[in-house]
Amino acid sequence: MDRDPCAGFSLIELLLAVVMLGILASIAIASPAAVKHNLDLETGLRRLRIGVDRGQMAAERNQQPCALHLTPQGWQPPVAGDLPACRGGSLDLQDQGASPLILRSNLPDVVRFTANGLVLDSSLVVLSHPQRNHALCFVIGLPLGITRGGIYRADINTPLSSSQCRPRDAR
Repeated sequence: MDRDPCAGFSLIELLLAVVMLGILASIAIASPAAVKHNLDLETGLRRLRIGVDRGQMAAERNQQPCALHLTPQGWQPPVAGDLPACRGGSLDLQDQGASPLILRSNLPDVVRFTANGLVLDSSLVVLSHPQRNHALCFVIGLPLGITRGGIYRADINTPLSSSQCRPRDAR
């Protein structure tokens, strides 16, 4: 049976096209939220690193030891202690209006920097988002305060372990 080239689409063809467009639209609508949550996590991890860098630079620039305190909101001056705050070290982990991040850490109350910019406290910080099933991590290693980031491969509700902070391409 030959089809007339001037004839329109059949009802089944139109319904199939509408269903396919609906599926594509639902994927496109759900995707931006996931992208935003991932971006919020990446931003938080980047700002963790920037806070440590700022603390190191402040200590070197002023040639005196200083300290910072990490709160769920970000890097802040220490509440108490013998060391002054690292000038210029305060930094929020998130932009205003960003999705809430969950921060877990085994950092001491005060992260200390020597006059030559070395970090005196090693630790692990894990950032997660309530809507994402993975967490990002940030490790500060001694003796030089070398930092590395990655994906945290363990349950964030168990005791934190630096060995679970793996590079992104590692399985």
